[in-house]
Amino acid sequence: MTGDLAYPSVELLDIHEQIVTDGDTTEPGVRSEDAISFALQYVSEGFFGEVPETIHGKAVHLMRLLVAEHPFVDGNKRTALRTVVVFYMLNEYTFDYGDVLRNLARRFATDEAAVDTDTAIIYFRACGRRNS
Repeated sequence: MTGDLAYPSVELLDIHEQIVTDGDTTEPGVRSEDAISFALQYVSEGFFGEVPETIHGKAVHLMRLLVAEHPFVDGNKRTALRTVVVFYMLNEYTFDYGDVLRNLARRFATDEAAVDTDTAIIYFRACGRRNS
C-alpha cells in the first residue's frame, strides 16, 4: 500500500501561503527548508531504515515533524493540519477531525516527546476514511 501513495510537495508551500493569507496576523516566511524536505522525505522514504508503514502513521509523522520542527515563521500547526488533510485527499481519503487533533498539534509543538504516536495513529485511523 505505501509504495502507491501520493505525497504533498509544492502543495505544502502553497498551503502555508494560504494560511498566511487567511490569517490576519500570521507572519509569512520559511524558517527551514531542510525541515520541510526532511518531513516529506521521512514519510515517503524513511530515514536510517525507519519509515512509517501505513498512511495513518505517515500522516501522524508528517504532522509531528511539521509542527515540532517549526519550519515556518508562523502558522506551523495550521499548515501541518491542512497538509495532513491534503495528504489524505491525494490518496482518496476523507479526513474528518476535531479538537482532539488540534490539541495533539499543540502537544507536538510544546512537548513532542510526551506524545504517544501509536495512540495518535489509532486516532488518525478513526478520522481517515477511504473514499468509495
